[in-house]
Amino acid sequence: MKRKREPCVTVVEADILIRHPLAEYLRECGYRVLQASNTDEAQKLFTQRRRRIAIDVILIDVAAPGSINAFSLARWIRENHPAVDVILSGSVEAVTEKAGELCEHGPPLSKPYDHQLVADRIRRLLAARDRADGAP
Repeated sequence: MKRKREPCVTVVEADILIRHPLAEYLRECGYRVLQASNTDEAQKLFTQRRRRIAIDVILIDVAAPGSINAFSLARWIRENHPAVDVILSGSVEAVTEKAGELCEHGPPLSKPYDHQLVADRIRRLLAARDRADGAP
């Protein structure tokens, strides 16, 4: 019997004191977790040929540093990897309307993260994808 692969979540967060505990919590919830400290590292996870990891969900802090901003990364992912669900997080009051265009799966998450809330959002996204794909 073929074992179903663990869903993969990427966390894009500059602050290791936020990123690492969240990643550990998500691993304990049964997810494979990749970490990126900026948008450039996150984009490389999608473009490196030798690292063909199927990413299911990406959580991006809207203040993540990098040569492209978080919204541009989210748009790039939506255009080039439409099967990946994007969750934006952080303080986004000034850009809520723009974020809503990119992330139709609910309001942006705010910091400090409630780890259970993040895991619940990821679980709902993956369940909706499974239902759409006709998986049991």
